[in-house]
This record gives sequence, structure tokens and C-alpha cells, in this order.
Amino acid sequence: MYVPVLEHTSHIKPVLSAFEAFSHVQIYEDATVSFTYGGLIFTSQRAVEAFASALDHLSSIADSGSKSERLIMQCLEHLTIPLYAVGPATALSLNHVMERFLPRCRISGGEAAGTGEILAEVILEDYNASYAESITGEMTETEVIRVKKPLLFLTGAKHRDIIPVTLTSAPSEQRIDVQEVTVYTSNEAPYFASSLATALSVTASAPVRWVVVFSPTGVDRLLSTLGWRVDRHMTGIGPDDPKWVLRESLPDNSNWVVRHTFIASIGPTTRDFMKKKLDFEVDVCAERPSPEGVWQGIEDYMRTRRGLP
Repeated sequence: MYVPVLEHTSHIKPVLSAFEAFSHVQIYEDATVSFTYGGLIFTSQRAVEAFASALDHLSSIADSGSKSERLIMQCLEHLTIPLYAVGPATALSLNHVMERFLPRCRISGGEAAGTGEILAEVILEDYNASYAESITGEMTETEVIRVKKPLLFLTGAKHRDIIPVTLTSAPSEQRIDVQEVTVYTSNEAPYFASSLATALSVTASAPVRWVVVFSPTGVDRLLSTLGWRVDRHMTGIGPDDPKWVLRESLPDNSNWVVRHTFIASIGPTTRDFMKKKLDFEVDVCAERPSPEGVWQGIEDYMRTRRGLP
């Protein structure tokens, strides 16, 4: 069962603003165009969706006869910049957009970069390598840094800063400037609480039940609904209480008969949030942020609990 936690609202104006300069440029003889940014960064499908909405908007205006928007769309067709994506799902969504609007661009990261930390390292290596041919022996360090264009990071209102911090704090010869623009906002869906309660009620009798969380948002409500948000120092709550036994690491897996609900996270961001903010350790954290990665983690966990190789 799938329980939507968030409602997302796209904001296309920041994307449109980034491409406004194209309405005043010409396409060069070698069919390339100059762009303010050297590449784009995406860490979620929501950001890709907002980006696609902006391009759809530009395309519809261009089709209606607007010369400036038509020129922007022509420039996008000739744009050759890297598109950096976290995880396979974001890369797949981005690939659909690229095929429609940015056929000469390339996607880097994807499945090989399942977290922001990994993608930041990918960007440092890939983006700096792309500028190596532009550097001559006569250039000073300041001139080398100035050659690099900044990257445009399309993100939500709430996000980790690991990528911009890593890129902007790298050694001077590798440092990359990043401009962040908020292209969507997320809020808890008004029907989330009731939908969650219904889903947990329907599955309450299952011999084994896994709850997979994809975002830090809503996890506190999840634990409360499960009855797991308890204070071990509260009167009447102790190691013999079934709610607390569920979270205890007992010898010989003796809590196997008591416990039938387990928690898996799509990746380290949600796992770390639950540990740091809620003092709660998930049972499984997917090594790859994908349905296949989650399933593999669950299979491995269940085999271990049952004593299977």
C-alpha cells in the first residue's frame, strides 16, 4: 500500500528567470550557445518535475508565436552542459526531459550516485575535468577559478546542504560555485494522518509488515501512530512493555514472536534524521535509493533474523 505523505507545489519562475538570457543571444556557427551556468544539479524527482513544467510552459508560449521564447527553446536544443542527478529514479525522470528539450546535454551521477555525498564527489571530478582543456600554463590560479561557471542547483525549500558545502569548500583549484534556486515546496498532505491510520489498520494482522519511509517528513507521526513514540523513563514504560520490547535488541532474537512491524528507509538522509531527531534506528537502510535497493535490504534482513545464509 502506498500512503502519500507530502503535497508538492512547483515554482517555475526561478527556472524561467535562469533561461531569460537566451532571449538575447545568438546561436554560434558551431551550433553551440553560451549559458550563465556550467551545469544543473537535481537531487529529487520533484525538482525535475518543476524543471519540466517550466520548459513545457516555455514551449507552449513559443508555439503560440512568441519570438523570444522560440529563441530560448532553440538555444536549449543546442545547449551542451552536464545534468547531475542523485539516484536512478531522478536520473530516469531527467532523461525524459533531456530527450524532449535538451538533446545535446548529458546526465552524470544517477545510479552511481545514490546520495548527495557521492554526487558531490562525482561533480568535483567530472566538472573540473571538463574545464581542464580550457586551462593554459600562463593562467593564474585566480584566472583558472574564474573560468569555471557556477552550477545551478534546483531544489526544494527544505534540503540538505551537503552538495553546495562540498563544492564551495573544496581546495581552490577544485572549488565550484553553486547557485541554489527553490523550484518546489512540500507540505504534509492534509489526508496523510487518516490514510496512514487506515493502512496500518488494514495490515495490522499481517504476520510480517514492513513500512518503507521515503522522507523525514511524517516519520514522527508514523511512530506515534504505531505507538512506538514512548519515553523509556515514563512511569509504566519499561523493558517488559510490548511497545518498547519492539525496539529492544534482545539476545537470540527472542523478540521475533512479539514484533511483526519493521521500518526501512530509502536512504541515509531519512535514516540519519530518525536517529538524530527521534533517537530511532531503522531496521534497514537501502544501499541503493531504489525499490530494488529497498527490497534487497529487506530480504537480507529477514534472512539474517531467521538464521538463513
